[in-house]
Amino acid sequence: MKVFFVVHGFVQGVGYRWLVKKAARKDGIKGMVRNAANGTVEIIAEAEGENLKTFEKDINVDIKSGPSVLSIEKHFEGDESYPNTAKDYEGFIIEH
Repeated sequence: MKVFFVVHGFVQGVGYRWLVKKAARKDGIKGMVRNAANGTVEIIAEAEGENLKTFEKDINVDIKSGPSVLSIEKHFEGDESYPNTAKDYEGFIIEH
């Protein structure tokens, strides 16, 4: 299953993408994370359902304030709001 996350909050310039990459490796997620021009962080994650649930919990951490203070939008592959990408990821990367 592929999911596109858009993370709102204090997530740029604080090491959040590295936190996401570490969580992805721990949870067996393939995909990418990147800063968006509008101040959010975008994540494409691919894995089995339980791994994605664990990953979503792991990334819901504000670096400065602790757990569960971010707003995370979740869009599934095939939804209108899912980005048009045919890219398949071997592992998990930070895009610049």
